[in-house]
Amino acid sequence: MRHAMDVRVNLKPVFSNMVHTDIWEGPCRTGTVEELDPRYERRTGLEQFEIWCEELKKHISPEVNILEPVYLEYDESFTVPESEFEKLEKDVYQTDLFLITYRVPGIERFGKAVSMLDLGPTPIDLVGFYKNIGLEAYMAHDYREYNKLLHYLRVKKALANTKMLILSATEQIPASVNTSCPDLLGLAGRYGIRNSRLTFRAVFDVMDQMDVTEEMEARAESLLDQAQDSSIRKEWICQDLKYYYAVRRLMEKYGCNAFTTSCKELCASRLPMKNKCTPCLAHSLNKDDRIPSACEEDVNVLIATMILMYLTGKSTFMGNPVLVPKGQGNASWLKLSGYGAPAVEFDRDVLEIHHSVPGLRMDGFQEEPMKYLLGHFTAEGWGTKIQVDMWDHEEKTVTFARFNRDGDALIAARGKVLGCDFRERGCSPAVYYDVEGGVREFRQALANGCFGHHLAVVYGDYTKELKELGAVVGFRTEIFQ
Repeated sequence: MRHAMDVRVNLKPVFSNMVHTDIWEGPCRTGTVEELDPRYERRTGLEQFEIWCEELKKHISPEVNILEPVYLEYDESFTVPESEFEKLEKDVYQTDLFLITYRVPGIERFGKAVSMLDLGPTPIDLVGFYKNIGLEAYMAHDYREYNKLLHYLRVKKALANTKMLILSATEQIPASVNTSCPDLLGLAGRYGIRNSRLTFRAVFDVMDQMDVTEEMEARAESLLDQAQDSSIRKEWICQDLKYYYAVRRLMEKYGCNAFTTSCKELCASRLPMKNKCTPCLAHSLNKDDRIPSACEEDVNVLIATMILMYLTGKSTFMGNPVLVPKGQGNASWLKLSGYGAPAVEFDRDVLEIHHSVPGLRMDGFQEEPMKYLLGHFTAEGWGTKIQVDMWDHEEKTVTFARFNRDGDALIAARGKVLGCDFRERGCSPAVYYDVEGGVREFRQALANGCFGHHLAVVYGDYTKELKELGAVVGFRTEIFQ
């Protein structure tokens, strides 16, 4: 499977050098006779080109693929000869972004994004011009800024290389997520995110053709061995792994690298009951394998999950945002829903987020996995769920994110982890957060802004980065605070 996170930005450096046809001084040109000699201009330009190429190797992020740099010349006619443009045609198809040192009149013919790394006035002029004529264009003042830009462009490219497998009830609107973006074609046009939308029954057709393999049994044993505690039997874990491998088989078949499935409709079909499985473990395993995955056919939270994973290099949590009022540890909503009460009462309103899909790589895909327990979703004892105590963690700051129903805006907020509960049955863990700006106000913003309920959660404060990323990728970012 091709992971979208593995893409790299292909950067084409272009060094332009104006070599005049004669020696003279004027309002835009001064120097000694030697400095004004065209032979001197060509020689020093080539020398500066070599220095620049070495500088790029030293300072450009290793996550970027630097294509062969090109040296271009033109004279005071301010017209680049066709023979010079031919140097760019060699790998223009692979080029994602030009990095130019000065003006290259006509480079817009290639329709590629253009960037400049410069402290002077030229990038202000050129970027303004290119943007006005509909071209992507960016400027940076130093390599720190430029590498951040390149990282954002990598996220943008990763989105364009993402294809969702949507196992759906095939209704226009999922039963439990009315705010899920219905405009899948629009998402393809806006971000390049494609999809294969199948009935959720397709995965059970695949499962019917599968047996529990030695690989599944070994993986179930590994999950049990590495868990600090477990309340689920190996045979039930194998059933969830069977579902997971069936999902991955469908993803391979249709070239997908992101996943979501309906839940209420899936439950109503009784196929999970028949097969003794839930999608929860598949979502956790997918995310830890750098595959964005989300519950309940919720496209909005799936795109937010993509954004957070591609941006941060970390696995994520997601779930339902519930208000736990001040002084009400046993919230009435929780009583009616059958969920357990928080272990403590809070002296202020707090936000609870619960679902059974935490990742173990929430510190980063290159870091050690987090400690966990294994629980069961049902009273009968099946339905594997990974349980991570997200309060028992050095980092307490988190970022919440979700897209709106139109798919063109993202809301993000900062929070602090206050506690974590495990529940024997149903969605768990339940994590408690302070929200900067107020819990009640945040929930109102989710409703009034047409964002909806599920939230993607990542450790760390990335609100500023999400604002900057939105300007590059093309979505509006609303920072709640």
